[in-house]
Amino acid sequence: MDNLKNVLREGRAFLGVSLSEEQEERILLFVRLLNEANRSLNLTGFKTEEDILVEGILDSLTALALEDLVFVGESLLDVGTGGGIPGIPLKIARPSLKLTMVEATAKKCRFLETTLRALGLEDVDVLCERAETLAHHPSLRERFDLVTARALGSLREVLELTTPFLRCGGLAFYYKGREAEKEVEEARKALEVLHCSVRTLQEVAIPFRSRKTTLVLVEKKAPTPPSYPRRPGIPKKRPL
Repeated sequence: MDNLKNVLREGRAFLGVSLSEEQEERILLFVRLLNEANRSLNLTGFKTEEDILVEGILDSLTALALEDLVFVGESLLDVGTGGGIPGIPLKIARPSLKLTMVEATAKKCRFLETTLRALGLEDVDVLCERAETLAHHPSLRERFDLVTARALGSLREVLELTTPFLRCGGLAFYYKGREAEKEVEEARKALEVLHCSVRTLQEVAIPFRSRKTTLVLVEKKAPTPPSYPRRPGIPKKRPL
């Protein structure tokens, strides 16, 4: 655990993220809980606690480097959250964030609910349903300041699954790799149809790794047409 704590401290310093000792302890507890549950529930592809910490949590915290994003007191929807990444790390780092996590798999939702209690995190909701269905609920549609998704699919797909939840003028941010610019180009039609535009692409180095994450920041300009998102499974099968 001491080694993990050192990795966390060096990593968050590298990213310029300040955390209290209590926040660090919560992150390390989350790492342990996720690693233990991963053996039976297959929550993520990470094989070790260090991979979870570096590739999952520190990578999630790269979003704090985006100058246009304000995480204090904002409402954030994390779509297809799986084991709680990036939503839980961002909530721990910015406690006033109002977090809602969407996950369609029941066993993952149960893990999230148990984990949130163990971490003592408040003002967090877990919705166990498909995003395509939830996005048409009046209480959720165009209600959030921020939306995100990580490792959920191509930009063309995730735009349709996430931006209907976003209020006009709200911001979506997505974690992408070396093909980010290509994905943005391929998503031109989706951006137009969904009344969104790309504000910035920002490359951020990952501590202790040679790779970088490209954060794609998207702004919603006008209400989403009522027919989107299409019914479950269609955004993946026939992306815009």
